[in-house]
Amino acid sequence: MNLRKLGFDARGMRAAALVGVLVIVVAAFLVGRSTKSTEDTEQAQEATVDPSVELDTRFPHSPAGASAAMATYQRALADPAILRPGVLKDRVDAIATPDYAKAMLEANQPGTDRLIAGPLGDGVRAGTPTVYLGVPIAYRVISYSPKEAEIQNYGETMIGNASTVEPAIYFGTATMVLAWQGGRWRVDSSKAAFGPTPQTRTPQIGAEGFDLGDLAGDFHPYPVAP
Repeated sequence: MNLRKLGFDARGMRAAALVGVLVIVVAAFLVGRSTKSTEDTEQAQEATVDPSVELDTRFPHSPAGASAAMATYQRALADPAILRPGVLKDRVDAIATPDYAKAMLEANQPGTDRLIAGPLGDGVRAGTPTVYLGVPIAYRVISYSPKEAEIQNYGETMIGNASTVEPAIYFGTATMVLAWQGGRWRVDSSKAAFGPTPQTRTPQIGAEGFDLGDLAGDFHPYPVAP
């Protein structure tokens, strides 16, 4: 597949993979250890869904709950749905504090716009199966108080489709401060960087009868677990 002939812009893919908070979508259980507190014994609150964005936004008031919220919010920003008009803003408004929502949208919008204007966005509009997901590898709680949690995680993001954009993987680290407001965790600041990137030892061609493009079809990400 010659991506240059298709008008593919690798810079746009990299920008979208970073998108301000480094969207590392959750396709596996979170791995790591957080400091225990008495709040960890609280019953897990049932997830609530914002009907406008179909996004879970309530998690336990604990270090594990903040970590799960971070991963879920990253997942909401790494989703083919954000390549449709207005969806990114709706999701940012749902997950960010009122003071941070504008800055968060401005950080995420350029990378998303590049995807929308390129072959990946064309594929979404045409109904082409699209993969925009990632896997968290580890997380740690940097600090925690009942009012605020700072979480860092490391993982990968995969972007591509089953037709014109060969799936590619980007590794990176994200650090997020979440504030407890209105009975739930909201993003109050975030930063991210690419890497570190490990060497790959596995063959590009798999032995189970499917390729990376098939991930855009019948495969689904696992739910988040603290």
